Amino acid sequence: RSLVGSEMCIRDRYQRRVRGFQQVHSSMAETQEGIKRLIAAEKEAQNIVKEAREKRVALLRQAKEDATREVEEYKNTRMNQFKEYKAKHTQGTDDIQKQLAKETEETIQRIQEQVKQSGPEIVKLLLEIVERV
Repeated sequence: RSLVGSEMCIRDRYQRRVRGFQQVHSSMAETQEGIKRLIAAEKEAQNIVKEAREKRVALLRQAKEDATREVEEYKNTRMNQFKEYKAKHTQGTDDIQKQLAKETEETIQRIQEQVKQSGPEIVKLLLEIVERV
């Protein structure tokens, strides 16, 4: 059978629409596949970021523990050095304190003796000064 011009136009228009729908359908299928790949890539990226955060937290925790340990070791080292220095430089302080106490007592006794000996003379001088005024 032979088609008339209007039938040919209708057929051609129908075929163009069918091809258009096929292209849209194909394009939608590709788009959906692309979306699925994007979602999968996003999930993978989230996992990578999560692992990186966990590693960072673990590294920070380890660094803090290491720093705390190093500070404690340094503190103990310096405390031991101070104790050694103190022990070395404070040896005999009891002897020095006893000697100072003895010298102080002797000086006090000398001053008291001098006051007893020169006491009457000082009183006499003071009275003379007071009488002049």
